[in-house]
Amino acid sequence: MISTNRETAPQPVAPLGAAWVAEALRLAGFQVRFLDLCFERNPIVAVEAALTEFAPDGIALSVRNLDNCNLLTPKSYLPEVRELVRVMKARSEARVLIGGAGVSILPHPVLKYLELDYAVVGEGERAAVEFFSARDADAVARVPGVVCRRGAPQERCVPAQGCRDDFVMPRLHGWVDARMYLAREPVLPVQGKRGCAQRCLYCTYRQIEGESWRVRDPRAVVDEIVEAMRQTPTREFEFVDSIFNEPEGYLELLLEEVLRRGVKARFCASSLSPKGLTEAQLRLMERAGMRSLVITPESAAGATLAALQKGFDEDDVNRAAELLGRSRLRVLWCFLIGGPQEDEETLGQTVAFLNRHVGKKDGAFITTGIRIYPGTGLHRLALGEGAVQVDDDLLMPSFYFSPKLTPERARALLDRGVRHGRCIHLTDTQAPVLGALRRIGTAIGLPTPFWRYAGYAKGALGGWRRQGGVPARRQ
Repeated sequence: MISTNRETAPQPVAPLGAAWVAEALRLAGFQVRFLDLCFERNPIVAVEAALTEFAPDGIALSVRNLDNCNLLTPKSYLPEVRELVRVMKARSEARVLIGGAGVSILPHPVLKYLELDYAVVGEGERAAVEFFSARDADAVARVPGVVCRRGAPQERCVPAQGCRDDFVMPRLHGWVDARMYLAREPVLPVQGKRGCAQRCLYCTYRQIEGESWRVRDPRAVVDEIVEAMRQTPTREFEFVDSIFNEPEGYLELLLEEVLRRGVKARFCASSLSPKGLTEAQLRLMERAGMRSLVITPESAAGATLAALQKGFDEDDVNRAAELLGRSRLRVLWCFLIGGPQEDEETLGQTVAFLNRHVGKKDGAFITTGIRIYPGTGLHRLALGEGAVQVDDDLLMPSFYFSPKLTPERARALLDRGVRHGRCIHLTDTQAPVLGALRRIGTAIGLPTPFWRYAGYAKGALGGWRRQGGVPARRQ
């Protein structure tokens, strides 16, 4: 199993999905070696050494992201993966299966670009076991969730749902060197459910994980947390579910199990919806050890929210902000600037929200433009507006930005309008100085989440921009 992700901005992400597949293969009787390339200085040398030492019969490649989703400084990760594939082919005749979130979105273009034959769409636990157990090419091609390069490029790829509700414990700490990730930020990921029943215009979760919620037994999730606390020094965990407070009743069952078991850990959640959030839920989060949340309204303007098909309106966003403002929880608000119907008026509503509701304990993360993926409503909209062409397979990054505004004008309005320094832009996260600050913060034991120190990092970021990172300001 090779985890190819090497991106460390805004922080390195432990390969939970790849570990899950590796554990499923181990439980099925395979001898598995896991190679995590995130911190390898020379990934080519690392792959060559692993192939020589282990001599595998099968190779599973995990691709987390196709690119950095950054309109202002786009970067594709696929050229580096292609070099790895060429080394693998030169050194091994093993059967190869590629998967991961990035592959699930564009399986046929990825296979063509990398000159590979098989990809898994959706989760890979059961598909990988069946794929590497298959006797011949015909049997391989019939594995549910596996697509072939010779298959019809336009056929709808249904995500594999190999685990249904019988999830295995991924044992992340058994597959990767957790200390390397904990040195950058002392938090490990936990996933309590998969799938998404929402229909946001731009999102690919439904393509990757399926169109309905599939929850793990809360007891198994807490077992995983307790086991990680025994095996690693971490005492903080991030729930990385697509939406932490859906489906209704899920977070209550999970956090009540945490309390029942007396788990002494700190928690954060990477994606909360403003819709239906209650004061009782926030009190329960606080009692269970939740310290911070990432909430993803994407806009504070009703017109843009409706165009993005978020399923909630600006009243929901403001109501959630008032509740969160009265809580002890730190909140990172995420906004996508330049969505459909975005203009100076709607952006002004978001600026007003940032000034009114992002308090001293909170922060905001700003992404400019939205990555366009096939099969989404945003793709259909972009085709209609002429932002992309029908023959563009979107393997290399293309972005949507409202024709009623420009990225430069949007940034200028944000810079002039927001009256505090608690906003950080996606492009800023590429500054090497932030990685150094993270390591220092971990070493001296600064309280997490580290985004809380965004205001203090402004000076360092300004120096990075002046030295050529990105322009200090776009007019």
